[in-house]
Amino acid sequence: MKIKMVKKIFFTALLFLFLSPFLVLAGGYDGLIPCGFRNWHPCQLCHLFILFDNIVRFILFSVVPAVAALMVVIGGLIFFLAQGNPGKIQKAKSLFVWLFIGLILLYGSWLIVGLFFSIIGVAGWTGLDGGWFTFNFENCPVGPR
Repeated sequence: MKIKMVKKIFFTALLFLFLSPFLVLAGGYDGLIPCGFRNWHPCQLCHLFILFDNIVRFILFSVVPAVAALMVVIGGLIFFLAQGNPGKIQKAKSLFVWLFIGLILLYGSWLIVGLFFSIIGVAGWTGLDGGWFTFNFENCPVGPR
């Protein structure tokens, strides 16, 4: 019964997180959407790439750590409330193991792709001087006019 309540709270928090309109403009013009508001520059094709970069960065460095911390808390609660039940203790341990494996896969793949592109010299022949994950469009105005 307690697990169902924790699941409901977890999914309600996720729903609130993804449907909150204030996340779009979090941090002023450094938010997710780089163009098209009242006194901002009109949207161009290059803004689509900047939007994609902003979404990936938001997910990797804002959402994933928060969800991982929440999963650690849920696993800790399951472990704490197990009261010696080997099935629940095993469930909590497997949650921690799969969380760790998921984080290693997610951030490890990001690191491996970045390392691979650095080795073959993508920054030199594409103009991505800040790295493969950085979009530096000089002709693409971002933010207010």
